[in-house]
Amino acid sequence: MSGDGGFPGVRSLFGGKGFPGKVRLARKGQAGDDAASGAAQPQLEGSCDDPGAAGAAQELGDLSLNGGGGGGGGGRRMEAVSSDGPPAAPSGSGSGGASRRTSSSQSGEAAAAAATAAGGGSSPPADAAIRPQRDGVQVAALRSMSDTRIAKFKRLLDVQVVDLEALRELTWSGIPVALRPTCWRLLLGYLPPNRERRAQILTRKRREYRDTMVPDYYDLAASGVDQMGEELGALRQVAVDVPRTAPGVAFFHTPQIQKSLERILYIWGIRHPASGYVQGINDLVTPFMAVFLSEHLEGPMEGWSPEECGEGLLLDIEADCYWCLCKLLDGIQDHYTYAQPGIQRALFHTQELVRRVEEPVAAHLEKEGLQFIQFAFRWVNCLLLREVPFPLAIRLWDTYLSEGSQLKDFLAYTLAAFLLSWSSQLQTLEFQELIMFLQRPPTSGWGEKDIELVLSRAYMWRASFKGAASHFS
Repeated sequence: MSGDGGFPGVRSLFGGKGFPGKVRLARKGQAGDDAASGAAQPQLEGSCDDPGAAGAAQELGDLSLNGGGGGGGGGRRMEAVSSDGPPAAPSGSGSGGASRRTSSSQSGEAAAAAATAAGGGSSPPADAAIRPQRDGVQVAALRSMSDTRIAKFKRLLDVQVVDLEALRELTWSGIPVALRPTCWRLLLGYLPPNRERRAQILTRKRREYRDTMVPDYYDLAASGVDQMGEELGALRQVAVDVPRTAPGVAFFHTPQIQKSLERILYIWGIRHPASGYVQGINDLVTPFMAVFLSEHLEGPMEGWSPEECGEGLLLDIEADCYWCLCKLLDGIQDHYTYAQPGIQRALFHTQELVRRVEEPVAAHLEKEGLQFIQFAFRWVNCLLLREVPFPLAIRLWDTYLSEGSQLKDFLAYTLAAFLLSWSSQLQTLEFQELIMFLQRPPTSGWGEKDIELVLSRAYMWRASFKGAASHFS
């Protein structure tokens, strides 16, 4: 990772080491270095019931949020308890596998829906087909791709009714590639926990999208017949934005995928008049498209060809993307309504958190006259999709979706952890340099460990600060 982030203790803790599960942190008041002022220092404590994690938990107990000095969190120390769940160890990301494959035959939409709904029994890609990370560690060797972890997922998924809370806890730390499509559909509530109902619901939702929404909304607007100026304007705006989607991923610029994105975005905007289509929502479709296509196409996305899926299958995937986008945006729609109050709130919370965790960075940004909205608006608007390589964005979304209704709250902690990845470097830059740096943060060389570290910091800060009376005052 570029920069030391101002947290050497965190770096040494997570370097080459992952927790086997959740770190549960409890707060307690204790007189610290500021005892003379009468202020009680918040402290975190716990115990570890997993022998394999005892050493890591002990190290976390010796960790200061600010690496031992400075900032608004000096003197704050932690102890940890470990069990299954977050924070995460590195996991397999992306949507590829070995050689490209397609479903060569379909026996009707019900059969296709049944195969998709079954999901949990899919076999993971062969180890030999997985490309090594930049540090030479194969994805298959990492925790989310291990046989033990895959077995845990399958035990959760291969039951009549899935325990969604247990699934959320397990998916927070990353999802094996082959199981990701089913897990995402379940986490978003697009698929029901009851296995028997899934094929029926998939068939109905896909038919509703294909036979009703596309002809009644998109096809009618595209024909230009009996359309109001507002609707035609919305279609033109979507048509302008779609070619700008995921500029670094060529697959999203193929004609079939561009048309699918255009239909999804226009229909969503027309059916959600409180906000309508807003620039940035186009990027939020891309993780769904990549993950759901990964059930039918393997290998690097650079080698994918939409023609190999067939028109019917592409339309089914398009329908899944539309409904999942609806589920995601239902929880953050105030990011896109008039004046975008959700984004304003997220930026304020991020700024306050940076001030609490690393006050020298906050002070330097303020001295240079840099406002968070000048660089972090897009971070919130696109949920960091444009700030990290696309395969890492997929991994990031495993955690986003596992957060469920808590995503809006967790996002501020994630943004703060992302920004403070370059804590030391930021304090050496002047205004113009800061703008250029933060509008294009240097993440092209990032790997799994880097995004995992961001998420782990965000998790610990939320555990430490959430509920404090003056947290975001």
